[in-house]
Amino acid sequence: TTSAVRVLVAMERPVFDGGDAEPSSSSSPGKLPHWASNLEDHVDKQLLVMLRDGRTLIGWLRTFDQFANLLLEHVVERHIIVQDKVYADAYLGTMLIRGENVCLFGEIDPERSELYLQEAPLAYVLQRESELEAAGKSKGRQIDIFAEYLDS
Repeated sequence: TTSAVRVLVAMERPVFDGGDAEPSSSSSPGKLPHWASNLEDHVDKQLLVMLRDGRTLIGWLRTFDQFANLLLEHVVERHIIVQDKVYADAYLGTMLIRGENVCLFGEIDPERSELYLQEAPLAYVLQRESELEAAGKSKGRQIDIFAEYLDS
């Protein structure tokens, strides 16, 4: 019976809290895991979020949950043409983003947001994106936003 009591006590602890935070006497069962404290600091701030499928979103973080699912408002998908140093935004509205699809996120500094890129018409940027993608495929190369080109 002693081992059954130990198992019951161990199972009362929330799954998302197991092992993420250092043990302390003040830790409460409903406390957020260590990784979530970074999200908590960014609520009601404008974020740039890069997704696994390569899309870049910008929006205002309103809330999140224990799975790092993000609720963003006033979201735009930012299309960037690095070669031309231009970008365009397509408005998407409110989005719930599944946490497993987020590669990285960071807060946007409004004073520096347009230092390196100039805004261009969305139609131009989308056309240019498709031209660059077609040129990359015809050469057998894959375009990567973190490098010039990667040989496939």
